[in-house]
Amino acid sequence: MILVSPCFHWSRAPSCGRIEHMVDVEEWVGAPDSLLLDGSPSPAAVQPSGWLALELDQYFSSPADLSDPALIDALVGYERVVAWAQARQARQARLIAELSARRSEPGAVTDWAADEVGTALHLSGGTAAFRTRQAEALVSRLPDTLAAWEAGLLDQRRVTVITEGTATLSDEHAALVEARVLPKAPEQTAAQLRASVKRAIIAVDPGGAQERHEQARRDRRVAVNPEPDGMASLWALLPAPDAVAAYEWLTRLARGCGAEDPRSMDERRADLLADLLSGRLANPDPALPVPVNPGKPLVQLLMPMTSLFGLTDDPCELLGYGPITAEMAREIAASAVWRRLLFDPASGALLDHGRSTYTPPAALAEFVRARDVYCRFPGCRRKVVNGELDHVTAFAEGGATSAANLAGYCVRHHHLKHAGGGWQVRALPDGGLEWTTPTGHAYVTRPYDYRSDPDPP
Repeated sequence: MILVSPCFHWSRAPSCGRIEHMVDVEEWVGAPDSLLLDGSPSPAAVQPSGWLALELDQYFSSPADLSDPALIDALVGYERVVAWAQARQARQARLIAELSARRSEPGAVTDWAADEVGTALHLSGGTAAFRTRQAEALVSRLPDTLAAWEAGLLDQRRVTVITEGTATLSDEHAALVEARVLPKAPEQTAAQLRASVKRAIIAVDPGGAQERHEQARRDRRVAVNPEPDGMASLWALLPAPDAVAAYEWLTRLARGCGAEDPRSMDERRADLLADLLSGRLANPDPALPVPVNPGKPLVQLLMPMTSLFGLTDDPCELLGYGPITAEMAREIAASAVWRRLLFDPASGALLDHGRSTYTPPAALAEFVRARDVYCRFPGCRRKVVNGELDHVTAFAEGGATSAANLAGYCVRHHHLKHAGGGWQVRALPDGGLEWTTPTGHAYVTRPYDYRSDPDPP
């Protein structure tokens, strides 16, 4: 047994690849349940440092000798070390900000700190300017984000989401957005954090958010760009409701082509778009007619009643896009067919109701899709409205066709649930789903939270 650092030591059993640890509890950053299957602490639960990097290199250097759980724990351990190393860039940001401040002092010869940074670090002009702007914003406007980065709680990608998202805000509003999003940021994906930042911006500055939308709306346009191999891309910048509605309409038409159509959904959408915009009303293949069904495309909008009636300007959400202002939502609502859904103010989850047949009735299916909003696989942001429903406990094993035993998934993760080689899903009493991987690691997802983000204390 080798003592490598003052806080813990490991021994390794080569025959099974299992790592045994003795860790000072005060050095843990994870909860006490952050353990390997044998009850020993995971390297993911140890404070990342140079010591941890050395020990990972020493004891996890031969992947072939590791058990499946040890492979996952080593993977997470290295990711924490990478985040710790990236956190040193937070300290580098302080140096860049200090250099920029000195170059901005009265009487300084130049204000070209970014050029000095780019020359020293061999960066392009654009990258150096971005790093300088980000450093200045972190030091002057977002000190808590910088502190979280230094602690290894955030990586550079998520720090960039916060700094870029708040770039157009006043210092006061940027600080309010930071206070709202930071508590959950370490546990969120970059996409989830981006949505949280958008919601927070609308919540703290609804008037400014609407003004920026109206300005951006004046920049709507269409462009065509050459691509390799005889292809070209047709690009359009549209108001979010129009873009989402157009995509949903193409998806509806693509599904109407029938299961016998050999093309993928992407190919169908591309062909239909070309047919519609070029004036051809029929599919290029005469054997596969394009069905045109009446009715408006389905556009889902999540909106508090108080915002609908103009009592508040809480952020709303347009599925397939993300948070939008209350004013935009009211414009959509003016010509929409509404269906009222009630949620629990304590948990933010849609209220439950049930059925007992195998195939969910339409009302129950709509309820579950509205409750979950996004695929219930950890970290997935695909919309359930275009996905599939499934029993958590199989109907053949006694599972009821009820809201409590149904969940929405994208196609990929529905297939993974049934053919994923050892994945297990269990419903929790509070409405959460616990996903257990083939290596025994557990992750919990919850239904969509309909509540507005709370004001920070």
